[in-house]
Amino acid sequence: MSWNWLGWLLWILAIVFFCYVIHYIRVQQLMLIAKAKHAFDKKLFARYVALLVVALAWIGTMSYMTFFRQVDLANNQQNRISTKYYPLQISNKKDDYYYVLATRSKGGDHPVVSYTYWSGNNKYVTTSRFGSVAYGDRVIPLSISALPWNRAELKKQDAQTGHAFAAVMSVHYRNTPLNGIGLRANRESAAYTLLRVPSAEMVVER
Repeated sequence: MSWNWLGWLLWILAIVFFCYVIHYIRVQQLMLIAKAKHAFDKKLFARYVALLVVALAWIGTMSYMTFFRQVDLANNQQNRISTKYYPLQISNKKDDYYYVLATRSKGGDHPVVSYTYWSGNNKYVTTSRFGSVAYGDRVIPLSISALPWNRAELKKQDAQTGHAFAAVMSVHYRNTPLNGIGLRANRESAAYTLLRVPSAEMVVER
């Protein structure tokens, strides 16, 4: 069973507790005004502050664990990494033959926004944010060299495919209580695509 139930439970309790604090403050203030004929009491105010701090800290912690906690690729206890390899299929555009089609944006300085490639008659598209092209002597571009690639397998694929393959690395959160708190257990956290081509001429742009 996925540990995400723990995250759902903590989120529900956090919201219920926050609503209780707001209701408690409202009721206490109404009672204070009705009995003491004034709207401020030092002890009650300190209690309000303490309860609000706990409620907001609880919701803030849950928000961080769910939305803002960065994935640590080096932490094998929390992440599961798998990589699939696909030989690239050559395509042609008029008289040009290529392995990868780079699509540029229509505005600004026209940066590359996506890469399209084919393998086994299947079309794949990856964004430039999570995809890089390597050619020449370097199998892994500097921009993604820090990722935990299986360098021995990349060299093997490079030799077998004639420097034309795609390596797709998928990172999944393991089913742990810590990941469950953030509702991330068993979910994919990131995917990176390395596109290896023999030369820059095998990448066309549009």
